[in-house]
Amino acid sequence: MTVKPRNARTPVSMARETKADASREKIMNAAQKLFARRGFEGISIRDIAKAVGMTTASLYYHFPSKEEIFVAVHGRSLENVQREVMSAIAGVKDPWDRLEAAAAAHSRNFASAESSGAAIAAQYYEGSLAPFRKIMVPQRDAYERLITVLVADLQLPPSIDVRLFRLQLLGALNWMPVWHRPNSGLPAEEVARQFVRNLRLGLQPSRGKAKRREGASGKKTPARKSRSAKR
Repeated sequence: MTVKPRNARTPVSMARETKADASREKIMNAAQKLFARRGFEGISIRDIAKAVGMTTASLYYHFPSKEEIFVAVHGRSLENVQREVMSAIAGVKDPWDRLEAAAAAHSRNFASAESSGAAIAAQYYEGSLAPFRKIMVPQRDAYERLITVLVADLQLPPSIDVRLFRLQLLGALNWMPVWHRPNSGLPAEEVARQFVRNLRLGLQPSRGKAKRREGASGKKTPARKSRSAKR
């Protein structure tokens, strides 16, 4: 007689786990879209249950609260965008081009219908979600470490605060879904590329500035004669 281990997974238990995983995924997908459109405070457990065709009791079987659903969406969203960014920068040599590709992938992921919850998820840490900061902040930081490395590779001038540079870029990218309209003007990823190019060009002195520096270096420049001066 063969004795099965107490915690052995049978075909029936594995099928139940697979079904439960599929149900959780369905709940998260629906909740993500609702969070993106109406915000965390704008929806209820009933709204999520209705969107997936479940009773609230069935939904509570998979998630104990709306906050728990949000935390799960938050983590999954940031993992997805990190994968997108890693794929986009693979093989890109120039540090500025690499950051531009990363910004484009970041914004493309946040703006897409499938991932629209990512932009919303990245912004909520207060209210009833405050107790979950200890989970969500590490989720966010894991992704931002990638951006930190990309910014460090730029080797910015000593006068530039690297941390503020990173926060400025991420703030612009994360806020874009609030005002950007997909069917008007440039797509989100091209707007993101423009953001990086603007930062890059702003750090490169123009010829006019270079000439003014030469004039201020101690060398006298000839004074211009006034048009009204007598000859």
